[in-house]
Amino acid sequence: MNKKTDNLFLCDADSNACRMCKELLANLEQFFEMLRTARKLPASDWLTVDDIAKELKISKSIVYRLIRNGEIEAINIVENNGKIAQRGHYRIKRTDLTQYIKSKKVNPPTKKISSKPRL
Repeated sequence: MNKKTDNLFLCDADSNACRMCKELLANLEQFFEMLRTARKLPASDWLTVDDIAKELKISKSIVYRLIRNGEIEAINIVENNGKIAQRGHYRIKRTDLTQYIKSKKVNPPTKKISSKPRL
């Protein structure tokens, strides 16, 4: 093996590769600490329109329409004197989203559908 190849796999105490390995390990330790911290944070019960759009993989305008039509229950966190809220002011409880999803479940037909090919 040549010296360049050796440095990639076996680090000498004074080599640049060893310093890079130490930096990489330090960064990985920091990353895993961030993950541990994130897991300790409680998940919010309140979702934004953007959160729901991302979760359901639909546009935000569809989420706003579902809210306006009363299909998803939401609260308006900004006083608007009875008018429709400007975008970005709705919050939806996760339980309300779950209820909406359950209401949209597609049930199989009670009658079996024939698999005979059409002629």
